[in-house]
Amino acid sequence: MALIALVGASEILPDGGLRALVAIAGETLLERQAARLADVGVTHMAVAVGAVPGELLATCDRIRRRGMTVTPVRAAGDLMPLVQADDHILLVADGLRAGGTHYAAIAKPGSAAILVTGDTMLTQGFERIDATRRWGGLANITQPMVADLAAMPGEWDMMLTLLRIAVQAGARRLYCEPALFEQGEIAIVADRPTAALIEQSSLQRVEYGGMGLGRSAIMMPLVRLAGPLLVRSPATARYLPYITALLWAIVALLAASGLAAAGALVAVFGGLGLAAMRFLAAFRAESAAQDRWRAAIRSFAWLLLALFPWLLSLGGSAHEVPKFSEAALAPCLAATILLARWLYEDAGEKRRFHWLLPDADEAWILLAPSLLFGFAPLMFAILPLLALLQIMLWLRLARRPGAR
Repeated sequence: MALIALVGASEILPDGGLRALVAIAGETLLERQAARLADVGVTHMAVAVGAVPGELLATCDRIRRRGMTVTPVRAAGDLMPLVQADDHILLVADGLRAGGTHYAAIAKPGSAAILVTGDTMLTQGFERIDATRRWGGLANITQPMVADLAAMPGEWDMMLTLLRIAVQAGARRLYCEPALFEQGEIAIVADRPTAALIEQSSLQRVEYGGMGLGRSAIMMPLVRLAGPLLVRSPATARYLPYITALLWAIVALLAASGLAAAGALVAVFGGLGLAAMRFLAAFRAESAAQDRWRAAIRSFAWLLLALFPWLLSLGGSAHEVPKFSEAALAPCLAATILLARWLYEDAGEKRRFHWLLPDADEAWILLAPSLLFGFAPLMFAILPLLALLQIMLWLRLARRPGAR
């Protein structure tokens, strides 16, 4: 059994453009949908089209370059050759913007299913299911339903007719709270002003996110100042992982050359790169790939912090072993930060006061001036103790009833 997607891309905006090609945070709705579908295991996406303008062809080509097979279809007869008897087809409404959790929920193995929500003022853009429910924009249907539509005489709206067939067949209903539409987590983008409002709301609501005092108090506020510029440039998401990885490679090279302060300063910029990647992950279609890149680079940065004094010893003329205060305490500092991350991740939904915890950004920010002015051994001694104090304070505050 395979998962195949059927995505609507035929609705015309008042200005003559396609709804599926409206851009939010620098990416089209169709590209975001393709990325979310790829995250749940879809490798073949059929695009329900009326006309195929050049902009749509270019968008489909970009999606193909990411490894997804894309096939334009105009009727159920065009879709039939793409599916086998036991395949499931994910329906994605034209202009839908939804989160990865909603795609994951509707893609779970089982019988046909429909995402539904309440009939409120905020859900008027979605197709009505019955007197009290509206479609939530996602559905999981079976090959026989497509065959039924292909056998029907006349011309039918493929997406909506397949939805009706699924409703009449008694498909399971997965309920989605209307409050999610108020928050903009799910929406049908009917025009460009709506897209602009969703983008603005997303930029305002995105959390500083992530564990650590350095990131939450310094890095993320700086990144958020440049947020609108970051999310509107497709090139930023494409090249930022490579630039960030290069910065951390430069840190290693500078340290191995004996340029300790320069390496620490570049590490601060490398931390900004990681924070920017996390910020973009809230908006960009490449978020799953960004997460993998960020995890790999973050692990390398953590390893650099642990080995930094040993790398510095390579740059000296005598290649002397670093002082105990640096050689032993740098790995202790890195291990303490790793412990903080494990505690943070283990806390799950009960995470509180995450900004109190120590992180590598805080360590590099404090190490840079100490290396520049020659009191690095003292700073290496202070940082592990400071990190343990932060962890103890976090444990005490996070366990308080009603803590936020």
